[in-house]
Amino acid sequence: MLKMGRKLWRLLNRSRYLIKLIIGFRALKSASDIPKQQRARRALLQQFSDARGVTMKVGQLIAAAAAPDDELSVLTKSISPVPLKQILPAIEQALGCGWQQVFKSIDQSFAAASLGQVHHAVLLNGDEVAIKVQYPGIDEAISAEMSLLGLLPKAGPVKQWQFDLDAYRQALKDNMQAELDYRHEADTQSFFHKHLMLPGLVVPKVYADLTRQTLLVQSWEEGQYIESVAGWSQPAREKVAKTLLALLLKSLFQIRRLHADPHMGNSYYRFNAEQGVEIVLMDFGCSIELTEQQSLALLKLIIASKEKLPIAPLKYFQAMGFESQKLRHIEPYLPKLCEYLFQPFICTNKFALQQWMLAKNISELLAEQRWWFRSAGPAELIFVMRAFQGLAQQLLLVKADINWWQVLLESIPAELLNRARNFEPTDIAVTNDSGVLTLKAIARSLKVKVSHAGLTKVEVDLPAEAVLELEAFIPQDIQLKLKQTSDINLQNIQENVRRSGLAAQSVFDFEEGESRYQVWLE
Repeated sequence: MLKMGRKLWRLLNRSRYLIKLIIGFRALKSASDIPKQQRARRALLQQFSDARGVTMKVGQLIAAAAAPDDELSVLTKSISPVPLKQILPAIEQALGCGWQQVFKSIDQSFAAASLGQVHHAVLLNGDEVAIKVQYPGIDEAISAEMSLLGLLPKAGPVKQWQFDLDAYRQALKDNMQAELDYRHEADTQSFFHKHLMLPGLVVPKVYADLTRQTLLVQSWEEGQYIESVAGWSQPAREKVAKTLLALLLKSLFQIRRLHADPHMGNSYYRFNAEQGVEIVLMDFGCSIELTEQQSLALLKLIIASKEKLPIAPLKYFQAMGFESQKLRHIEPYLPKLCEYLFQPFICTNKFALQQWMLAKNISELLAEQRWWFRSAGPAELIFVMRAFQGLAQQLLLVKADINWWQVLLESIPAELLNRARNFEPTDIAVTNDSGVLTLKAIARSLKVKVSHAGLTKVEVDLPAEAVLELEAFIPQDIQLKLKQTSDINLQNIQENVRRSGLAAQSVFDFEEGESRYQVWLE
């Protein structure tokens, strides 16, 4: 009975944080001017910082997607740590002895996070180390918060588009449970240290004999946060950008194990004359493993999008774990969707991330049906999306445009690239693909040609996506003539073209006297 009472108390205690967050988000949404918005955001920041646990994890996810100068960005680095005298008992309990039997000294913490905090220390043999110690009772707080998440209603898009909310809850729960065991984190970190060979990348050494479930000891590393990189030379910034992208690509396609917590506080950056640019990667608590089929299917879609291979994407998404029944609702759109998703790799030159209007393009292409794609993906893929989102934020902060395709070719062995090109999923049940649009069939550009008496007066080459905004660039006098003298309806045309997945086709061909107005997708 007493145990049940304590559990209920923990549940009520954690619920107050979540309730305050809901109130805070509502206040932010209803704020009518900038000062009110700033106050609401600062209040939210305080709630996230005080809560730690799952609640702070949510704050870090929001901060990772926010602008670099957003108030919430502090959550990606650290919050106020617990004083050393209050955390020493937890260190000694984990070690099973007094701390002086292992360490010469332990400094006050400089970095606190959602589940624990880090202290600089010196071992008896003189080695400088970082001690990561878990907050006492955080496992019980996590358990209470996960119970509360189970009470969330299935409403809105979750219900309408058949999101498997239980799978997302389970994925989050499994990930949080893994993060609570520092031995799991140490194993992952040691795996990266041994298998991820990437010049310029530093993975701290784990002291396995001193690591426990609630305590992790690793080599001490120093550096600066990523914001400082913006002041480096152009070659140094490009080196950082290429290393960050290569890190993600090698993780996805070579070792098939992904560091899935790329927020700004989990890496250091340094530069010196001898070693050049170095990136120190830390905090391996949140990681996922991909199957060989998932990895090859994703790489195949990237290569096919770049090289215009004549494949129908559905079965490769299915091989990644997507639900084919949901994707069939939007199957004609999948080739164009691939172009949007993998645009940085398709670009022939250095890609400026500011041009990657992914959400806008997908929304214009799919409208409400975009939820079919979002709900079709497996829950664990949210961590892959998180990794790509984190990379995009890091590259924006570094302020260096790079050639993504070139980095891919340099990072992934040719043998693996060829395996992906020839990859065909096994045990994937698909219907006859005849008539299904392929990556090769979709249009790359929108052509506009105006001629008079057989002579070309105007000829314009636009991105294929421009067809979704025909009314924006067709002159008003032409639009008026179309309405008055033909049965061409621009809105209907746009909708039909969108439903085709932007396949190569004639959009319309209008003649009036000796003038001719032609628009087509090629």
